[in-house]
Amino acid sequence: MSNFFSTGAGTNNGGNFFDGNQTKTPLNSQYNNLKDNYQQIFIEAAESIRKEVNKFKPENPCEKCTVKDCKIEKKDVFTPFPPNCAYREWQLKILTFLAGDYRQKLKTIHKTILEKRCDYSCARCAACCKLATSELSYAQLKQRAMRGDKFSADFVSVFVPYESEADAKKANPEYFELIENLMEDEKVYYYYCPKLDGNTCTIYENRPDICKDFPYNPLKLLPSTCSFNGWKDEVAHQSMLLKAKVDIIEFYKEKLG
Repeated sequence: MSNFFSTGAGTNNGGNFFDGNQTKTPLNSQYNNLKDNYQQIFIEAAESIRKEVNKFKPENPCEKCTVKDCKIEKKDVFTPFPPNCAYREWQLKILTFLAGDYRQKLKTIHKTILEKRCDYSCARCAACCKLATSELSYAQLKQRAMRGDKFSADFVSVFVPYESEADAKKANPEYFELIENLMEDEKVYYYYCPKLDGNTCTIYENRPDICKDFPYNPLKLLPSTCSFNGWKDEVAHQSMLLKAKVDIIEFYKEKLG
């Protein structure tokens, strides 16, 4: 999954999303609430994974250790242990577990989240068609498409860049300003689909997968008119918990690998 709090290296479509009472909340407030919730859930995820990996922890292996004058005093999961140490074997078992059974468990959860999206259908508000963002220029996206990247190929088949940021801002001022604030000095490129007739997609039956699959990430802010807000709200906690676990696993792999 792409970075939860960034706009992502690919493309995003944005705006507002409804809260549980189906009332509009300012986009900045929604972003801050989402971030705060993620921080709380991250702690929950970290504790959950800690309990899992501690199941593999050996009991008092130092009593049988043949290494003399061991200088390791702190014996936690991220301590650098020598190859012949029982605690190093513990770390290797953790890596195997996280890359195997636990990863499959997370894939199943992710599949369940995406399946729930099928309970909702597009309202054809066209908000996602009128303002899409990317950290890649149109030329970069076309280059990726030529190298076989399907997402980029689909994107450039429908979206074109705005002539100016002023034109992009008119499409959704609130979302535009939030992106500008979040990205700070990083360049953001803004796009729209010219295949619209008002709010009607003229290629709807033959639209590419990036359109059919939108929204593919329930952790992104959605336009207030988007009918998938119900899905987003339904899977919010589950999605943030999944995201947190994925982030934590990557941390374990980096430290223990």
